[in-house]
Amino acid sequence: MITLYDTPSTLPGTAWSLFTWRIRLSLSYKKIPYKTQWLESPQIAPTLQKLNIPPTKYYDDGSPMYSVPAILDVDDQTGETKAALAESYDIAVYLDEAYPLTPRLFPSDDDTAELERIEKFVKREFMPMWPPSFYLTVCKMMLPNFNPESRERFSKTCATDFLRGYGKERLEDIPLSDEDRKDGWRKVREGFESLEEGVLKAEWFSGSEISFADLVIGALLISIRVVFGEGSTEWKDVMGWSGGRWERFLVSLDELCKSTEVEQAE
Repeated sequence: MITLYDTPSTLPGTAWSLFTWRIRLSLSYKKIPYKTQWLESPQIAPTLQKLNIPPTKYYDDGSPMYSVPAILDVDDQTGETKAALAESYDIAVYLDEAYPLTPRLFPSDDDTAELERIEKFVKREFMPMWPPSFYLTVCKMMLPNFNPESRERFSKTCATDFLRGYGKERLEDIPLSDEDRKDGWRKVREGFESLEEGVLKAEWFSGSEISFADLVIGALLISIRVVFGEGSTEWKDVMGWSGGRWERFLVSLDELCKSTEVEQAE
């Protein structure tokens, strides 16, 4: 069975990360049972190192960065480790290769152009669509919603990696004005409008067939719903944008991705 490694929050449902939700949706869409192992932030590196799960990347000084989502796929019969992976795109590619009889996340290898289009969108285009002030808002909202043992590492990681453009060492040292927050939210709306106009002209990214690109978009929507709250003004904004396009998108996704989480790991 697959074990998915994630960091818990104190928000309803516990899972919040747009990156880890990519894999939760992928597993559910493919109807692959899995269990979740929750790791507080200080536990991530030593746990993944012990499991021989590779780092997500290396810093400029050569030191490794370990992050979630990560998976360990173990054969239930033999106990053999079939895969130990991190980074959502690599995990998604593995799921298609290892579980060929399940619905695909990527088109066949023959469709090189569409494969390249999805990879470009996921790896290079999607994250820059959203302004730094939006990511800063989310990080600041999340900080008090972690268990105490995870807050300090989250603060430093956000500031020095995800938000390194601000040039600070801790999240708390990065200022965020009401004006910046509002401007960031306006640009989020523009981002979703550009998605509809330039990317999702049909029902899904690749037309009539769902792909990993759609799950990346869905993961962001779910993360916004969790972080801001289902009753928030921001979530009501999103559901009303583009004539309700994103509400319909999420309803369709929910129907296709019924959760296959079976238990939490010990």
